[in-house]
Amino acid sequence: MGPKGKAGLTSLREERMSRVAQFCRGRVLDIGCGPGDRFIQDYIGRDRGIGIDFFPYQGVNNIIKDAAHLPFPDASFDTVTLIAVGGHIPRRSRAQEFVEFARVLRPGGRLVMTEGEPVTQYLHHKWQTLYLGLQGKVDMDNERGMDDEEEYCMPKRELLGYLNTPPLRHILTQPFQWHLNFVYVAEKAMVTIPGG
Repeated sequence: MGPKGKAGLTSLREERMSRVAQFCRGRVLDIGCGPGDRFIQDYIGRDRGIGIDFFPYQGVNNIIKDAAHLPFPDASFDTVTLIAVGGHIPRRSRAQEFVEFARVLRPGGRLVMTEGEPVTQYLHHKWQTLYLGLQGKVDMDNERGMDDEEEYCMPKRELLGYLNTPPLRHILTQPFQWHLNFVYVAEKAMVTIPGG
């Protein structure tokens, strides 16, 4: 379990990371790790995982340019995570990126992600921008800028479509925070040997 905030409470970010960590096994790739590569550092451990991002946030050591062409061999990871990242994948490249996420997973491996409920995610992001702005700070999305084809939250039907595109198969949806956020787990099909 990762760090607790003030008065023993956790932030939404910490809650998401804690929930995702429960479903991780083996070697982990965290896509869109954000500032400080916190999920790997605080929940998984550097010996078991690697975080990558597309923006050079402070504390991110692995910057990539194109998630549709990850710099890893086939079947490199037991778990791939996307923590509140799905909507930030531009619509034009989502299908290809999910194919790539499946490529780097080992057979039987898991794709674990969180997404929120669209209306509350929109309101949360707008409130966060205002709140941090009053403190003279900038939130992550405004720091890097949002692509025209990004959303604050990927629609559930679309997300489940990607998680049910072979070789992936959606196996679990678990709500948290009063059904305003969800953990989704998909599993990569095991390889079958023809005639075996």
